[in-house]
Amino acid sequence: MAPAALTARLAAAQGKARVLREALPWINRWAGRTLVVKYGGSAMLDRSAGTGTFAADVALLHVVGVRVVVVHGAGPQISALARRRGLVPAFVAGRRVTDAAMLDVVRSALLDEVNPQLVAALLSAGAPAAGVGREVGELLTVTPVPGLGLVGTVDRVAPGVVTALLDAGRVPVVAGIGRDAEGSEHNINADEVAAAIAVALGADKVVYLTDVAGLYTDFTTPNAALLSRVGLSELRRLLTGGGLSDGMVPKVAGIVAALDGGVASAHLLDGRVDHALLLEIFTDDGVGTMVTP
Repeated sequence: MAPAALTARLAAAQGKARVLREALPWINRWAGRTLVVKYGGSAMLDRSAGTGTFAADVALLHVVGVRVVVVHGAGPQISALARRRGLVPAFVAGRRVTDAAMLDVVRSALLDEVNPQLVAALLSAGAPAAGVGREVGELLTVTPVPGLGLVGTVDRVAPGVVTALLDAGRVPVVAGIGRDAEGSEHNINADEVAAAIAVALGADKVVYLTDVAGLYTDFTTPNAALLSRVGLSELRRLLTGGGLSDGMVPKVAGIVAALDGGVASAHLLDGRVDHALLLEIFTDDGVGTMVTP
């Protein structure tokens, strides 16, 4: 091999070694800790790229000892299936209005499409994933939200099914459907589900993978600026000030609930960026917006 080629190959190898060296303290720090990741249904639309990268990242986290729980939505899939069935999706403050017909669509998209697809992607990447779909009624008890039909807000989490999977070395993949006190199924916003499960598990971090780089000030103006770190009090101000998009409101509300419930930190990451999850957990700089109490 020519000296120039050898030098380039050596430099590339040394670069990989530096990455591993930087990651080692973080790997040691995160071994045995619990991480809840909200993975949006929009990310599932590019199964050839985004989902495969995400699945590989989760597999690596699992291999180095992180206890990972994945909570997923299915927003685009639900809306697409609803339209095919002649239904018109409607939302109020980021929550889907859900009658009996729409709940059937939600159930089909979540439990028959997205959950098994995501489990299959994780298994293919080497993560021993297990879907928590039909069992979510045992996991999540809800209180109905007035005016939205069969939509619930999480009232209680019985995390036994998730804890048992984690203790068995599995990666639970949770869909957002729960039951009220009478046993009726309700649609739940997956951002809220992720926060509630993180609190119930005493998770060390909850991460929301979104389709933006993080949380911005003055998001819709030319003065928009990415917040790399923000405190909980500032997040409350943004939530009550009306400056957030409808899609960001449930995520920010989930982060507030998670930190109020004892979760140490939360993060908003751009799920479109390859390996965003690993960059946040295993590098010194991190990416996106970090929220701490």
